[in-house]
Amino acid sequence: MKNKFIPLLLTLSLLSSLSFSQSRISIGLSGSVQSNQFGILLPIWLGEKFVLAPAFDLKFVDKTGTDFSFGLAPRFYFNHEQLAPYFGLKVGTIMNFPSSDNDIDTKIFDILAGLAFGAEYYLTDRLSVGVEAQGNFTISDKDSDRFGNPGGLNFNTATMVSVTVYF
Repeated sequence: MKNKFIPLLLTLSLLSSLSFSQSRISIGLSGSVQSNQFGILLPIWLGEKFVLAPAFDLKFVDKTGTDFSFGLAPRFYFNHEQLAPYFGLKVGTIMNFPSSDNDIDTKIFDILAGLAFGAEYYLTDRLSVGVEAQGNFTISDKDSDRFGNPGGLNFNTATMVSVTVYF
């Protein structure tokens, strides 16, 4: 199921972008003040009111292993003025690859999905600050201790404050 879930959501997100105007395409780089699963967000404007933001995170611990996270965060803006509120979705996975020095050799894949409501305030055309409220679900791998609930469903709320530079 995990192997079919993420490609399906990627396809649906990309197809939904086709219904929006293609007059503005720009790419940004976002940093956030939140301990979240996605460290780097790359918002890509695909229409006047639609952003598709691939997200990445990498954590390496010597003699333990590597966590790699990948996700998509599509945003649907209500308007694109100086204050631009939006509704968003989040979907992704956190993968753990143990080091060869680690006694544990099981690869772990946790699935993430959530909803977000937020707004960006544009200081200039190329710089914004934002705030976002989130509700996130996680389906833990049966071998995962990441959320203290191996093989279970988890839910959490979170907030995020971000700064984005657009190129």
